[in-house]
Amino acid sequence: MSRNRAPRRKYTQNQVEEALAGLIASTRRVRRKLNLLEIARKLRIAWGAMGSLKKLSDAVGLSEEMLRQFSRVEKLSRDVKDLLAKGNIQSVDIADRLSRLSGRDQLPVAQEVARGDLNSDDVRAIVSLRKALPQLRIENVIDRVRTSRNIKEYVVQFLVTPDRGKSKDIESRFIQLLGKESLRSFTLRNGVGTIVLNVVGKNRLQEMAKQKGLTKRILIDRVVSGEVK
Repeated sequence: MSRNRAPRRKYTQNQVEEALAGLIASTRRVRRKLNLLEIARKLRIAWGAMGSLKKLSDAVGLSEEMLRQFSRVEKLSRDVKDLLAKGNIQSVDIADRLSRLSGRDQLPVAQEVARGDLNSDDVRAIVSLRKALPQLRIENVIDRVRTSRNIKEYVVQFLVTPDRGKSKDIESRFIQLLGKESLRSFTLRNGVGTIVLNVVGKNRLQEMAKQKGLTKRILIDRVVSGEVK
């Protein structure tokens, strides 16, 4: 489904009313009558019938963003959907985060969630770390998040144009500014740079930005461009 509109389809009045009733009964209370997969199907019918996410949002009294989260359930792989159908995963936030992973990465994470070994914060951290470290096996990403639950990491991304120098030069500038021990990792892929900082690095970045009267984003941009070393 598109961001705001769904293809109009012909549904019977009973189908639409049943879909709306199911959405209202299962999205506005803690204990749901339907599992996430069933909710996503009801959402598809209601959205398709109304043709507008805004109209659907007004009808069921739920924000458009929350409805989008439920709709992303349909992006999950078949094996992960099976876990949802069995009720092994009931958090829409977790399902939404899982949908942001590739199909082959989803199941290992979902299985850990179903066993109770990962929570919503863990899944959020896995999605962020996966973006920063796409070369790692997903099992290694999971292990890294699990073993560093008490070690906060902060992911920062920025654009790198060809005139801003080589990857190693940009990394060296961050190391010189924040200290080598502050950087967990640095990657540059398709013009997007990613640094993963520990708490020390995040605090140093924040303090330096304050001293220079800059936002953290502007300070990072100036480090990348070489204006700040």
